[in-house]
Amino acid sequence: MTSWELTRVNRVEHQRYLTMGEMESQRSVESENVYVRLYMERKENGKTVLGESGVSLNPGDDFREHIKASMEMASLVANQPFPLPGPGGTYLHVETRDYEAASNPFRTLDSINHEIRTACEEDIALSSAEIFVRESHLYFINSMGLDLHDKKTRIFVDFVLLTGESEKNEVESHGFKNVRFLRDLTIGEMVKEYARFARESLVARTPPTGTFDVVFSHEALDTFFNYFKGQAQGAAKHQGWSHFEQGKSIAESRGDCLTLSSDPTLPGGLLSGSFDANGLPLVKVEVISDGIFQQRMVNARYAAYLNLTPTGGFTNVVVKAGARSFDDFLQPEPVMHVLTFSTLEPNAVTGAFSGEIRMGYMVKNGLSQPIKGGSVSGVMKKALEEIYFSRETVRRGSYFGPMGIKVCGLKIAGS
Repeated sequence: MTSWELTRVNRVEHQRYLTMGEMESQRSVESENVYVRLYMERKENGKTVLGESGVSLNPGDDFREHIKASMEMASLVANQPFPLPGPGGTYLHVETRDYEAASNPFRTLDSINHEIRTACEEDIALSSAEIFVRESHLYFINSMGLDLHDKKTRIFVDFVLLTGESEKNEVESHGFKNVRFLRDLTIGEMVKEYARFARESLVARTPPTGTFDVVFSHEALDTFFNYFKGQAQGAAKHQGWSHFEQGKSIAESRGDCLTLSSDPTLPGGLLSGSFDANGLPLVKVEVISDGIFQQRMVNARYAAYLNLTPTGGFTNVVVKAGARSFDDFLQPEPVMHVLTFSTLEPNAVTGAFSGEIRMGYMVKNGLSQPIKGGSVSGVMKKALEEIYFSRETVRRGSYFGPMGIKVCGLKIAGS
């Protein structure tokens, strides 16, 4: 064994479960996990290669046997070597811990519980809800002398609302939210909005089949830019499937040009932090500027493989806002506004995407008709040919950027 990394994570999570608005159960769960990654350099056919293997250890495990087995596995791997980071890097201070929530988790649970119940109106039933308040302590050391630690909180709420006159005419609306700080949760506002979705689902129709301009908002924003993250990673370049070249346009556009950054300092961002999985300092990087690819995101491994300056892994996505207002996006008619999908995950290699519509609106003839069912599909490179970003912005999980994104000429499979 020539080098190693060890990550230990201690978690305390306080969980509350609600059924039909009443508390069903509550518990606190403590856990500890240790992950060790081993690296073994050796000569093979006259070349230096790197054997690698990782092992997760839990309290009570015979760690000697697990380490021995992991070393045996590493001897079967022959990767290209790369250096691990050592001390001396500049680490940004990033606030990722809600001190009040961590100090008073049950008060936090009560506050969220009360806000959810208060937001439910007479015709809306809270079918179920899960409320979690977690604090994590992460410790990282490696054989080069790095010794790092981090504390983070996460507040998670998952809820299902029901409405309808009878069981035969009953619909549900499912929502969830992940935040670092309680101040960012605003769960009451979200419950009221999703209650409106539930009511409108009662009269929602399947959208027509055809080609339409589509406005994306809400949950769609969480994954919309994952294609660009994948293409900008060092692994994509090293493995030969990245279409992005430094200094070149990512696509021709007669709409807004994309400016996208990776920002580990975003307040409340779920991917905010001061170091990555190898202990590298995380830095803010403008990856795409006005449609031109600027810099690739590379961890310790791919920085060495590609002879690039290390940036650490990709963190929160920050997208530059546009000049047009969100309301402008709903003209000219007809236009489709999609808020939530069953899934929407663009393919990291091809950029192809397809999502089944869970909730949206068809705006036509001055009316906004609720829709659900059917699907939206397209390819990211073609979508960029005419795309617009709203000037209003929103923060969601690990995303900060336009509140709405309008893509012209997407295919809808519906009725």
